[in-house]
Amino acid sequence: MEAVLTSILMTLRGIIVILALVFLIIGAVLYILSAGNEERMKTAKNCILAAMIGLAIGIAAPSFLKEIGNVLGWNGVAVGPAANALTLSQIARNVLNFLLSIVGILGIIMLVIGGIMYLTAAGSEDRVETGKKIVIYAIIGILVALASLVIVSQIAAFFV
Repeated sequence: MEAVLTSILMTLRGIIVILALVFLIIGAVLYILSAGNEERMKTAKNCILAAMIGLAIGIAAPSFLKEIGNVLGWNGVAVGPAANALTLSQIARNVLNFLLSIVGILGIIMLVIGGIMYLTAAGSEDRVETGKKIVIYAIIGILVALASLVIVSQIAAFFV
């Protein structure tokens, strides 16, 4: 039964990924051809969003099969790509680590930019205030990202 489910899943996964990529391209073409028309741009954005959601589901299908197998009491799904699939908590941690690295890099860049604006203000109150705001919001962004890391790590610890 596991082999049949895995082969069906992999076939459906391939179809979903191909369709998602086709609709992603269609959405991009619609966006290019929108010529500033808000209604067409909204349609293109919805098409791209739906394609991205479908692509995410298609790529995560082996992980879903592995989680379903664990819930149904299979002693580990040992057939096909599902055997090597990451658990959902591992995927969440990997995505969070990737996003946090981007936030960290952007936060440091914004701290440097804000500091440079503050130091080179030369008496201009607008530049001083802008520099302060950039530094403050960069610090707030980094703190929110770190808080999300703590929250997701604690929640993931319950499911491991």
